[in-house]
Amino acid sequence: MSDKIIEIIGVKKQFGDNVVLKDINLVIHEKEVVTLIGSSGSGKTTLLRCLNLLNEPDSGNILYLGNDLMNPSTNLDELRMSIGMVFQSFNLFNNKNVLENCTLAPIKLKGLSKEEAEKTAIYYLEKVGMKAFVDANVNTLSGGQKQRVAIARSLCMSPHVILFDEPTSALDPEMVGEVLDVIKQLAKEGMTMVIVTHEMAFAKEVSDRIVFMDSGILLEQGTPDEIFNNPKQERTKAFLKRFNS
Repeated sequence: MSDKIIEIIGVKKQFGDNVVLKDINLVIHEKEVVTLIGSSGSGKTTLLRCLNLLNEPDSGNILYLGNDLMNPSTNLDELRMSIGMVFQSFNLFNNKNVLENCTLAPIKLKGLSKEEAEKTAIYYLEKVGMKAFVDANVNTLSGGQKQRVAIARSLCMSPHVILFDEPTSALDPEMVGEVLDVIKQLAKEGMTMVIVTHEMAFAKEVSDRIVFMDSGILLEQGTPDEIFNNPKQERTKAFLKRFNS
């Protein structure tokens, strides 16, 4: 069996007259960490959101474990249980405590019992260093703590892949490290991840492959060493020069 998890074939997307993605082709493999980098407006987040159809491509195909997501018969609820998403703004339920945030979807969507869902949630909250906060109101948490809860919530669904949309961009600088450490640990454990980030040092450390996007085009991809130390495209070089001063 192929180790391809996601295959993106000729994907295009525009909003009004703005063409955001232009004929994107990309394969994500099992246990791979692929990081999307590029300037604001380059199409990174739109591409990420196409992978679970939060944004639906105008044309092209996205295959997940060989199944075409663009097929009208695709069960999007099942798909989104299998492809986790961590948003830059956390998207936690403010009217629920930490534990309830992590158990709601497993109970409602996967049919877990309350006891089983809570046991799973406590396991993952401990994993991200948030077990002591199970009863806390999420409004009392710092940004870094909220994002760690959001990661635990995603893990509670036992996803095959996790998508991260700029997971540290809403955080104060001193809280960035605690979230990146959790993601690094997941990478070591073999979780397949696609990450949009502007944290270049983190991208260099955690990625198996880095994809540089520019104006809706997948301009260049390679290992961290290839992209950071020997970029081929002038646009890639100009982008990275800002981070290597």
